[in-house]
Amino acid sequence: MAKKILIVDDDPAIANLLTEALAEEGYQTYMITQSLRFYDAVREHQPDLVLLDIMMPYLDGRDELKLMAMGIHHKIPVIVVTAFLGAVNEEKEFREAGVVHIVYKPFDLDKLVELVKSTIGEP
Repeated sequence: MAKKILIVDDDPAIANLLTEALAEEGYQTYMITQSLRFYDAVREHQPDLVLLDIMMPYLDGRDELKLMAMGIHHKIPVIVVTAFLGAVNEEKEFREAGVVHIVYKPFDLDKLVELVKSTIGEP
């Protein structure tokens, strides 16, 4: 059974790019572009990994991490994919919330795919 990845980004172009690239590698991918659907998507799909944007309307990535920490989903690894350069100043808090890597936009797609593989293994 393929490993599942939930991609959360309010920019549909980035979300589609990540979804297609990881699906081509053999991962089962789920994409949401509305942050308010995040927690339901985590519960529904039970992903092995979450790729999470930080700067989103309504609930930002920090809020999403808090939601995960409050539930049974706190052990799901998270890779933050963000244009928020201030994330480096919040790295300790992110790590405590389950973030295993922080990737800054614009990113190298091939390197991000390799990072996914090194985090959760091959599909």
